[in-house]
Amino acid sequence: MPEVRSSIAALQACAAEHVRAYTDPRGRRAFTTYDRQGDPDRLTPLDCLAPALLSVPMGYRQVVPLFWPDGPGAVLLRAMQAVLEHPAARSADFLDTSLDPSCAPWALVDAALAASGEAEGVGVSGVKAVAVTKILHRKRPRLVPIFDSAVYRFYTGQAPPRGAYGDIPRRLWPLLQADLRANRDWLTELAAGTYTPDGRPLSLLRAADIVLWEHQATRCTAFSTP
Repeated sequence: MPEVRSSIAALQACAAEHVRAYTDPRGRRAFTTYDRQGDPDRLTPLDCLAPALLSVPMGYRQVVPLFWPDGPGAVLLRAMQAVLEHPAARSADFLDTSLDPSCAPWALVDAALAASGEAEGVGVSGVKAVAVTKILHRKRPRLVPIFDSAVYRFYTGQAPPRGAYGDIPRRLWPLLQADLRANRDWLTELAAGTYTPDGRPLSLLRAADIVLWEHQATRCTAFSTP
């Protein structure tokens, strides 16, 4: 596990402004498009294209094979759909969920990410774990965190190394979970009163992702002092 280099607690001074800027309906960010959930229990081709709104190169070459009747794409789609169909996943919260890959509902999230095939190079070309998180987060915004290089860099001080799913995002999850747990109170207040374009309360997990990503993307220099 990499060393923790920072905490979201250091961003309390600028967090509200980052959320305001990112969710601005006239802004340049993807909030008004990506954060429309659609049917929360079903994955469609348009859902699988949604990561493109967050700068993941998803197009017809990546999405069409997901909807073939067989092959690696069909396996991956079934694994993602299984997350949506598990009753516990509907209400599970990442902050309180066991990250043991043998325990549901996280076991299903972990299996879907592993089914991207990065480890063996046999998955759907271009559909990596980062895309899977951005597909599933829209449907389960309290359970599935977004894996993003900016967030990984914030916590570790490094760019994500190239390699299999098990060697990269699995390093981030416990760091992210522990930090968000420690900062639950003020992040809950931060998310309160903000709604997605389709009228859902902004999840704490999405609010934290926005703060971390926007802080990195804008090269913000504001930090809170202990």
